[in-house]
Amino acid sequence: MHVRNAVRGVPGFTRAKGLCHNAPMRAQESKYGFDFVCRGCGASGPLGGQSACAACGEPMSLRALGTLSPGYLRRPPRSMWHYFGLLPVTSRKRIVTLGEGATPLVDAPRLARRFGFGQVIVKNEMANPTGSFKDRQVSVGISHARECGARTVAAVSSGNVAAATSAYAAHAGMQAVVFMHAHAGAGKVAQAAAYGARVIRVESPSPKEVFGLCIEACQRYGWYHLSTAGMYEPYNVEGAKTLAYELYQQCGGHPPDWVVMPVGGGGLLGGVWRGFLDLKRLGLINRVPRLAGVQASGCAPLKRAIEHGETFLETLRHPWPDPKTVAGGIADDILFDGHTALPAIRETNGVVIAVDDEAIIESQQTLAREEGLLCELTSAVVIAALPFLPDADASSRVCCVVTGSGIKELAWLAGRVPEPSRIPPTMEALAACVEAQP
Repeated sequence: MHVRNAVRGVPGFTRAKGLCHNAPMRAQESKYGFDFVCRGCGASGPLGGQSACAACGEPMSLRALGTLSPGYLRRPPRSMWHYFGLLPVTSRKRIVTLGEGATPLVDAPRLARRFGFGQVIVKNEMANPTGSFKDRQVSVGISHARECGARTVAAVSSGNVAAATSAYAAHAGMQAVVFMHAHAGAGKVAQAAAYGARVIRVESPSPKEVFGLCIEACQRYGWYHLSTAGMYEPYNVEGAKTLAYELYQQCGGHPPDWVVMPVGGGGLLGGVWRGFLDLKRLGLINRVPRLAGVQASGCAPLKRAIEHGETFLETLRHPWPDPKTVAGGIADDILFDGHTALPAIRETNGVVIAVDDEAIIESQQTLAREEGLLCELTSAVVIAALPFLPDADASSRVCCVVTGSGIKELAWLAGRVPEPSRIPPTMEALAACVEAQP
């Protein structure tokens, strides 16, 4: 059964722990090269211990201690599981995979010219099996759940996690229950349901409130909590690290100056940062790129926390009131991975940028029309942020992580793109149509 741990210093806040957090597997995993580390104060401990830091109360995150040969990391991956030795799953036989990872890195020369940078490259996470980077996280999380003996997984989502959870559970022969909050788009709800999950729409604008319901259900029914929020389940966010490994390889061992990512709960930002820390520990890079987290102006708890110098635990006491943005995938009222997202910004001399909805909508169209990449609105924030990237100039190499596909939002696009011309099947009508175009 799941158990719950109070986060010290935050009244009423609880953490759900996975089915096997205290099982003998913990000791078994440690020999594969992992421990717990607190990114707030630096304390560390074995995986068999508590997932809240005894010294400062912040959630612990996983830290890989193993090694891989430089030659191994330089070989092109076929999937994310090329990096098995740096991921917390003990047996290859228990991996649940649909071929996630190994996504393209696309040169974007027109964006580089538009914004005056030396190079803009786009990490195209839309190429993952269910259309978003969440496949990476869910693949690791559900593989861990399988090692724990779970039969049913449950997750909270605005859309992409629900789709990934549903698809990977179907592939694993497991049951999935997804709690979708008010910001979930109709297309994403339908995608999750198509894979056979039990989809529950919770009428609340607060992701924190929906998480509370999911955690309580996991406790009651013995489900494995597969939400990609590291403060609850550190295993479920580990797949995001592999983005950093792939960027290292795809950039010929020379990571870009900036990596720009959308931020909702902060798991992607914190994961990519920790991936680069792994590369640095392995002696493969000398520096970690500067990281930029991008939020919507209508929901920007990370920006507020950086500006006010807040600790992670302080951020939990003040959820963002009434999140409002077209970028529903990042409308998280609290930083579910703030314990890694905050140090990711602070320790890389990074920046948090907030952009308004008008700029987000325009940037979705810009990326599609200038580079042929149709992303979801949540992903478009990274393009909207480029004019505000500090210290970036004609010598800078900038990587934008495009996290999810615009194909999931076709209902949104209807009525916002030009209507097709309608003609009878004659050359005269076609000529009149073509020649009438400006």
